[in-house]
Amino acid sequence: MKKLLIFLLLPISVFSQQLEYKFFISFKNKNFSEYKISEPEKFLSSKSLERRKKQNILINQSDLPVSKVYISEFRKEGFKILTRTKWFNGIVVSTTDSSLINNVNFNFVDTVFYFGKWIVGNQEHKKKYSSSRKMDYWASLNQIYMLWGDSLHYYGFRGENMLIAVLDAGFYNVDSLSCFEKLNNEGRVLGTYDFVEQEKEVYNDNTHGMMVMSCMGSDLEGEIIGTAPDANYYLLRTEDAFSENLIEEYNWISGAEFADSVGADIINSSLGYTTFDYAVQNYTYNNLDGRTSPSSISATLASRKGIIVVNAAGNSGNGGWKHIGVPADADSILTVGGVDENEEMASFSSFGPTSDNRIKPSVCAQGENTSVINSSGKVIKANGTSFASPILAGLVACLWQSHPNKTNMEIINAIISSASLYNSPNDQEGYGLANFYKADSLLTLSEDLIPSLHLYPNPSNGEFTIELYSASNTTATINIYDILGKSLYFSNEKLSRFDRNKILIPNLKSSGVMLVSVNLGEIVLTSKLDLSY
Repeated sequence: MKKLLIFLLLPISVFSQQLEYKFFISFKNKNFSEYKISEPEKFLSSKSLERRKKQNILINQSDLPVSKVYISEFRKEGFKILTRTKWFNGIVVSTTDSSLINNVNFNFVDTVFYFGKWIVGNQEHKKKYSSSRKMDYWASLNQIYMLWGDSLHYYGFRGENMLIAVLDAGFYNVDSLSCFEKLNNEGRVLGTYDFVEQEKEVYNDNTHGMMVMSCMGSDLEGEIIGTAPDANYYLLRTEDAFSENLIEEYNWISGAEFADSVGADIINSSLGYTTFDYAVQNYTYNNLDGRTSPSSISATLASRKGIIVVNAAGNSGNGGWKHIGVPADADSILTVGGVDENEEMASFSSFGPTSDNRIKPSVCAQGENTSVINSSGKVIKANGTSFASPILAGLVACLWQSHPNKTNMEIINAIISSASLYNSPNDQEGYGLANFYKADSLLTLSEDLIPSLHLYPNPSNGEFTIELYSASNTTATINIYDILGKSLYFSNEKLSRFDRNKILIPNLKSSGVMLVSVNLGEIVLTSKLDLSY
């Protein structure tokens, strides 16, 4: 059975499309070899044989070259053979088509080890990623850096050809501010509409949508850059900033339906409703079930039609209400809470869960001391989950650009799975800070990975680490036996989903070859451990 061992190298260079994926493939044996241990002169030099003879070192299986039959099978599948190792009985391969790895189901394959992705023909990948992550983001550095969004930008995924519909209160001066000059000159604002006044003009209204847009679409060298600076946008005014009435939810519905009709991939909504000018329209916490408010029902419908809806959680965390609003309670959308520049939860960020006990917010981004543009075109610091939402929405566009064949729910699930608190969500942070490098890796490798077992160091002097990769939260039963079947070690370990779970085994008082067995219920993984080191 194929085993997938995941070890992700950091992304390290800029490229737009041509990526090269590299793997180590190890084999179970050296069958069909054209060489024999009894005829070492056919695969070892006389000098090598002389050295072994002097030290009484026997020729064994590790000296035999890797089976050419096995290598040829990988060539037939379309892999490029980079190097081969007889001692580890395997080959290093590369491909520009990451899906080819799904064809690796040969019964002679032992382990598939993923190194990462490189830029085709670009030697700059030798640079350390720790330095290349510090791209000139200027005022935007922290809010993009904390989500690992720069890893997508470095591969050239900046939202190109993705369409984001922004539902807001107005987009004052977006047509004239210098930070949007590139956006406007390239004609990437594809359209506008004001559902409050029933007109196309949206540039003379409220500044809120302009500040929201600066988190995504700005691109001003030396000042600020958004999370999706190359995306296309529709700017839709659905909010009347001078009143608070249920009609605005119906404007929101019209905006969402318009976004669907023009082919939007993503809706960003930095809006939320809890109380209105007429108290009879107010919501109670019991109404926050995703199925009561018109805008929440509409947000779920938009998701059902393949759109990713990204909505701010709200700013009521330190007030009497505390809860999220609507449509943040909708099912199958990304609800975004806010943290500060130190990745600490913003006190104002609204709390979940929904009244039917679903985790909200979904994930978090920077919403306190966020860098945005004001009406004069200056970079300022502003607070609100209104800004956490577009920061995340822009990166959603970049991630989806990187994986265009994924569904909206596959993208959403990868983002949630990537988050810092995925295994221990809470009422204010939800699943925590999103990690777009990890989300990208999960989508690249597939979310249905076969569990894998790796032991190191091997050979060992008695103390070693078991590394287990699991695609689910589960419990592993670990047994270690000597060659006679005597149990030397036993434990039950909880494994985290999509993580490299590491279990340190203390010094075993034994020597020779051991068998490490890991029981995951329906799957049992085994590996040999050499304690003769």
